[in-house]
Amino acid sequence: MVKKPSIAPASADAAEDQVVQPPRPERFHGSALAGADFDDVDLRGARLHNVALTKAELDDVDLRGARLHNVALTKAELDDVDLRGARLHNAALAEAELDDVDLRGARLHNVALAKAELDDVDLRGARIDNTDAAETRWSGASLRGARIEASDLREVTIVGCKIDGLTIDGVRIDRLFEDAKRRASASLAPKATAKGTLPGRKKSKRPAPTK
Repeated sequence: MVKKPSIAPASADAAEDQVVQPPRPERFHGSALAGADFDDVDLRGARLHNVALTKAELDDVDLRGARLHNVALTKAELDDVDLRGARLHNAALAEAELDDVDLRGARLHNVALAKAELDDVDLRGARIDNTDAAETRWSGASLRGARIEASDLREVTIVGCKIDGLTIDGVRIDRLFEDAKRRASASLAPKATAKGTLPGRKKSKRPAPTK
């Protein structure tokens, strides 16, 4: 009987080739994408450097863990965008519209947000510093545990936002509001008056009886 040759075990290199490697993060460097339309795009871990996205539209875009450096998103529209754990450095979002954007745990440094509209934005645990947020409007946003440092917050409008644990320049804003409410309530409380007297009136003396 002829012996069949034994099958050699697969080498380690061959086994590694069979493992599906995760896709490498997208990289955009010096790209001019002004007015571009991104719809239902997976850009997890993407690297964007010196990218112009002015007036771009991002809808249902996954940018978790992305790095945005020197990126212009002025007057852009971001709807249902996931930026959890992202890093934004020297980014311009002035006059942009952010709706249902998830920025939990994100880091924003030297970001221009002036006159931007932020609706239903989740910034829980985010860190924001050296950011121009003047004249921005925040509606229905969650700022729980967020930390804002050395930023321009002049004429900011906050409507229906959750601010538990929000810290601005080391000050707990929720506690500040609670203290202000307590002081206002105390000032409106009626003051106790002595019995038998009416405030603002003096007792009148009866005239002595004539003989």
